[in-house]
Amino acid sequence: MKTLFRLALFGLMLAAVIARASNDSIVTAVSSKVANGYHRATLPNGSFKREYYALTNGIYVPGVSRDRSIDAVRFPQVAKIVAQFLALRNYYLADNTNAPEILLRISWGTTVPLSDSTYRNQTDRFLSASNNLAAANTGANGASGTTDGIQSAAASVADAARSEFEGQLIQMQMFEDMRMTANEHNARLLGYMDEINYRNNPSRFAGAGMAYDDLISDIESERYYVIIAAYDFRAAKEEAKEKLLWVTRVSVQAQGNKFNETLAAMLARASRYFGQDSGRLVRQYQREGTVTLGELKVLGVAARPDFESDASEEKAKNPQPSK
Repeated sequence: MKTLFRLALFGLMLAAVIARASNDSIVTAVSSKVANGYHRATLPNGSFKREYYALTNGIYVPGVSRDRSIDAVRFPQVAKIVAQFLALRNYYLADNTNAPEILLRISWGTTVPLSDSTYRNQTDRFLSASNNLAAANTGANGASGTTDGIQSAAASVADAARSEFEGQLIQMQMFEDMRMTANEHNARLLGYMDEINYRNNPSRFAGAGMAYDDLISDIESERYYVIIAAYDFRAAKEEAKEKLLWVTRVSVQAQGNKFNETLAAMLARASRYFGQDSGRLVRQYQREGTVTLGELKVLGVAARPDFESDASEEKAKNPQPSK
């Protein structure tokens, strides 16, 4: 007869885990646009009609520094997660029985803004040259030379300061041009351009500039991004043309986050706009969940067979041949 023993089950309160939002949060930015008259057909019940796609690898752009959280992520891993969220919007990967209607290209990476430290160093040099020029002009006090026609020491110092200032001014203009070029590239890449232009109006100088400043801060920081672009499959195959149908762009700040941990959350935010126009840039705060474990508690007891007894009964049923 089997003997039973009681096993006390101690839980770590997994069934009573308390999930709470921390004070930390990340900003997820989504921009989605449709093109060339694309419009999703709907079924009588209001759901989207199923569409099939073929998949192609886009471009991976690494950041300026090594980041294993994104450098180690390969296209199949990104595509697998993207496919799961596409299915929620009734987009499915075509197989032998279904011809693709759209060609999806997935690109991802980290933005490369102008180096903040380099820009700040140039700004410091420019301000220093400006202060030196002001001090030198005060010291020269308008004197250009002595009574014998030789330039005074103070005037010479002022000329040298003026020459240094002009050189730093040219350098500063070059850095400003580089900054604007980098900002414009990142704004287009992330889908920020229209929103920045919308916010860039006189109201930002009258107390409404925080939104504009936040947008500039975003594009001047490293951000993880994923871009999902849909093209007309027939045009791509038969005419070798890229006829864009829709594109969805999603990004989060790279600092303080890891791409492999935030990718699913990014796509969850973006997926509701797949194949649709988001209108303006959708910039949302996303709370980061944490887990709090409570004290240990006895959840109950469970009967479990005695393994030694089981082994004896099994041996009696199936005796081993004697050697």
